[in-house]
Order: sequence, then C-alpha cells, then structure tokens
Amino acid sequence: MKTMLTMTVAMIAIVVAAGSVTAAQTKPAPKKPGVKPPVAAPRKGTKPMSGEYNKLTQDEERILVYKGTERAFVGEYTNIKDAGTFACRRCNAPLYHSDTKFESHCGWPSFDDEIAGAVERKLDIDGFRTEILCNNCGGHLGHVFIGEGFTKKNTRHCVNSLSMKFYKKGVEIPATIKGAKLGAK
Repeated sequence: MKTMLTMTVAMIAIVVAAGSVTAAQTKPAPKKPGVKPPVAAPRKGTKPMSGEYNKLTQDEERILVYKGTERAFVGEYTNIKDAGTFACRRCNAPLYHSDTKFESHCGWPSFDDEIAGAVERKLDIDGFRTEILCNNCGGHLGHVFIGEGFTKKNTRHCVNSLSMKFYKKGVEIPATIKGAKLGAK
C-alpha cells in the first residue's frame, strides 16, 4: 500500500510539474462585480465551445474544452458510491458505470473500465501520459494509467468530476447530443 501511495504522490507531482495544474487553476480569482475572470487560451488543436452542447460553467469549460485539471480531493464524485452511470457533462454520452469505480486515493474519481466505445485515448501533449476524451464530443475527461495494480484490470481512468454528470440507477440519462467533435479538423 505504501508503494501505491508513493506512486500516486509521484504522479501528482508529475502532473503539477507538467503544467496541467497552474496556480491560476488552484486558487479562485477574486471576484469583482461586473468583471469576468479570463478563460485560458485553447490548446493547439482544440475548438471553442459551440452552442449545440450543454451549457457549461467556466470551470467545466476550462476542463472539458481547454484540457484543464480540477484540484485533487475536491470533486463532487470522488467519494460517491451510489449505483448509476456517469455521463459526459458536455454531451450526455454515457461514459462509466458505477460498478467500475474504485478507491485509488488519488484525489479524483477512478474507474477501471469505460463503457464500450465511450472513451478515446491519445498521447497527452506532455508526451508521457495518455489523455482520455469523450468519444462523442471530444471533451477532456482526464488520464488513464496502466500497470499500477489497483484492480485486476490493472487500469485506472483518473477522471475530473467536472467532466461528468452522475445519474443514479433508475434515472433516465438525457439523449446524447451529437455535434462536431472537439479538435476535429
């Protein structure tokens, strides 16, 4: 267990060193009446939000569209254990079933499997990690790590809570919104 905790701390240090989490992202900017805080510039290859998807808050857009990271241990779904389905907050596409969620103690919701065809994997801009994206809209979800030994599947999808919306078992998930995928040329 100490080895896994050490690995998790090391991975968080790598994320911070890689610039995924900046000081501006970890501290809320002071609010001034009538003044909107600036939104991070998009990374190369991303397109700004189109009006056809669900309306997002500034923080949700920073993560889903501009590939940001929410602070560890603050997400609303980090510790949730209810039965249900996690869907993309941007387009409603089902991503993960709750029975694939597990405790990794990394500070973000962790899953060892996605719903078939729901998640795209690609090399992150840092050249080391594997980014995970909604396969329907291209929204940034987080990163996937292989070989850590947390589960029999040996896979950990580390997902930002703000990238998802949780629907308890028995609650209907809204229809998936189809549109232009982020980063599509």
